[in-house]
Amino acid sequence: MICLKLFFVLMGLMTVNQIMGTTYGTWKEGFQREKFEIGLYKMAILCIGYGAVALTALLAGEYIPGAEYVSGLLLDPIARYFTKLVTDLRCMVNEKAR
Repeated sequence: MICLKLFFVLMGLMTVNQIMGTTYGTWKEGFQREKFEIGLYKMAILCIGYGAVALTALLAGEYIPGAEYVSGLLLDPIARYFTKLVTDLRCMVNEKAR
């Protein structure tokens, strides 16, 4: 069950990252539909990939003892996204308004 929780945390962080990027990009350069669509595409690909890892860990955990610990693979992207969000937020706060 922890694998699904980690997956949802990762999806939440990716959504926050997309919202922050879109908002900041709109403020700095104006809304760019191409960049927005590329961000959504990346989110979809990562969702499918990490969703497969989480689902595999969950289903394998029912038959193989300790297989749910495969969900530990999700910890690295969660840590990376969190670090990226904090760094981006810090840069946004330090940015001077036009």
